[in-house]
Formats: sequence, structure tokens, C-alpha cells
Amino acid sequence: MLPRDQRIIMPREIRQLVRRGKKTVTPLVISYSLTSDTSRAAVLVSKDVGNAPTRNRVRRRIRHILAAELPTRAVEVVVRALPPSASASWSDLREATIASLGRASERS
Repeated sequence: MLPRDQRIIMPREIRQLVRRGKKTVTPLVISYSLTSDTSRAAVLVSKDVGNAPTRNRVRRRIRHILAAELPTRAVEVVVRALPPSASASWSDLREATIASLGRASERS
């Protein structure tokens, strides 16, 4: 789970990051990121991904991945899950999320 101080929860902050952030697309997730002094993240999972239990499972998986990866990066990121993420394995979702973070922090 992401610690409270590493979460982006205000909708206006999420909108601003999506509009101004660098977009990175993988087959399972899209990330929007900006360099920052602190590492913070938000996870967006729409109803297109699946029903509530499916969306929550995808959200928990991505949060767990981010909790492990964010301390090593100085970036604010919004990760948006795409519908194929619902049927993706843990390792595939992890690879896609880390790849999107890696590309985002390289360009930021």
C-alpha cells in the first residue's frame, strides 16, 4: 500500500498532472509524470477495466508496485490502467508499470 504522504488524492492535482505531465503508454497502463521534490502517485481505473472487484484488484496491484518503486524516484505520477490490465498476470502488469515509470523518469 502506498503510504499516505505518497498519495495524490486531490482531483485538481490529478487533472493538472494529466494535462501537464509527460505521457508514457504501454499495452497495460498509461502514465503521466512530472519531476518533483517528492515521490507521489495516483492510480486511475475506469469501469472499462471491469466490474468493481476486478477494478479493485488492478488498483491494489498497481499501488503495490508503486509502493516498491516510488522511493527510488523523484517523480509525481498518475497511472491509468487500461482494459487489458484486468486479465494481465502480476508479472506482466509489474513490467508494464515499471517500464512506464522508467521512461517517464528518463524524460522528465
